[in-house]
Amino acid sequence: MATKLSTGGSMPSVAFGFWQVPGDKCSEVLEAAIDAGFRCLDCAAIYGNEAEVGEALSKVFASGKVRREDLFVVSKLWATDWHQVGAACDKSLRDLKLDYVDLYLVHSAVGVDASAGLDALGRKVRAKVPVHKLWQDMEALVRTGKAKSIGVSNWSCLQIADLMLYAEIPPAVNQLEIHPTFSCEELAQWCLSEGIAVMGYCTLGSGKPDMTSELVLQAAKRLNVSSAQILMRWSQQKGYIPVTKSMSLERMRTNLSLGFELSAEEMKALDGLDGGLPMKIATMPESSAFPYTVEATASARRNQPFERASRRVEGSK
Repeated sequence: MATKLSTGGSMPSVAFGFWQVPGDKCSEVLEAAIDAGFRCLDCAAIYGNEAEVGEALSKVFASGKVRREDLFVVSKLWATDWHQVGAACDKSLRDLKLDYVDLYLVHSAVGVDASAGLDALGRKVRAKVPVHKLWQDMEALVRTGKAKSIGVSNWSCLQIADLMLYAEIPPAVNQLEIHPTFSCEELAQWCLSEGIAVMGYCTLGSGKPDMTSELVLQAAKRLNVSSAQILMRWSQQKGYIPVTKSMSLERMRTNLSLGFELSAEEMKALDGLDGGLPMKIATMPESSAFPYTVEATASARRNQPFERASRRVEGSK
């Protein structure tokens, strides 16, 4: 099962994430993920383990278990690298020991100037890189063959709508925190309506009541599956690509066993669990200032030119 991208290519419908996978466990975990059947690997420079993932990939390729073309590898540009997109991508490629990534995402909604320290109020200083320049540098990665597709993560619909006014290569993906108690429904569905695929991280609602919700437990009992499978299938039926992670081969295999269907009633009930911003896992201060709704974006389009997002977003996953 695959998800079609606006680039004409496609990507697997489930991704394995390397967020918080210890470096010394990457080889074991990556090989287990491959054995379980995962073919989409979600990485990022800020995760701090791309070099170890690269070593593991080299071993897997050498073993003949998979070929490079069998995998869909994702990496991301961190907030402090908005001024050096090419160099940052080159480093990820060196660390991952790859000639290209299948998808390269702008990881955060705003850039940060690490050399500027903090402002008078103790806040990180935004990078003085306009989004149109940032996106030109991202597009250059596609033109030079370093990335097959490009996209964003943690971006609002206003930011994306602004970007799409001048992008020659539109974003193929927006990766967002998505789970029933923080569904990001309007933004995610708007992205789909614009032909932008949606990857959902924090799929199991770590630290939130998603896994233990009575509605989730009831559905799991009816279908004889785990709560994790229910949450992942909910994400898939919404049209998203869930990102999951486990250190257990058995759970990895279970997480890929999604050949069942939640009823319309169950989907509606799970949709009703949305808890709003307090249920969010990844910390993004002031993100509520972004117009996440379709209505807000429609209004912004009627009142062009767009106001570029100017709020800080720190600590994005």
